[in-house]
Amino acid sequence: MAGRGRGQLTFSVEIVGIGKGENLPPSSVQPTPLFPPLDQKPVPLQTGEEAEYMLALKQEFRGAMKTLPFYIRPAAPKKGKFGVKDELRHL
Repeated sequence: MAGRGRGQLTFSVEIVGIGKGENLPPSSVQPTPLFPPLDQKPVPLQTGEEAEYMLALKQEFRGAMKTLPFYIRPAAPKKGKFGVKDELRHL
């Protein structure tokens, strides 16, 4: 009846790669780094009059797209008809 119930542990040190009688690896005192080191540096942002003009065009285009009738907006919550959850929420 091996492997049944709570009494038996299934963890084995040999699975981790440490044999009996070997020393355990030293514990690390320092926390791991939050981010790995970058292999390549990011490209610097473009500056200048042309880049600012393109950014303004992009923002204007995005604003114009939102005014089109094809832009899907989230549905507004229906007012007037309350469900059971809405009535209980106000108590």
